[in-house]
Amino acid sequence: MLKILLLTILPLFSMMTLADVGLPFSVKMVTLDSGETRHIKFNVHTGEAWWSKNTVWKKIKDSEVLSRSTYEFNVVSTGSSWRTLRIDKLTGQTWKNSRGKWVEFTHQKPD
Repeated sequence: MLKILLLTILPLFSMMTLADVGLPFSVKMVTLDSGETRHIKFNVHTGEAWWSKNTVWKKIKDSEVLSRSTYEFNVVSTGSSWRTLRIDKLTGQTWKNSRGKWVEFTHQKPD
């Protein structure tokens, strides 16, 4: 009886472990003036992101390895083009997607 109970309960504990990680992936989409769409898939914990205009994901390249954090992504259409912004919600570090690469925003130095 104990063996049956353990075999029933153990899978539930392993599912709870996965649930604690959260749901890291999400997708956003924008429509351009031409009617075409652009899609962004991203991981909110690693900051990794991919874009697609059809059905092939292309990684948006980082110049450095990002720390594990909480990232937020915004995708906007600018008429005939589009832009993705990423922010590390713990540090405030911010990037924009430019030609398939993340470009970090810098802070103006005080005078």
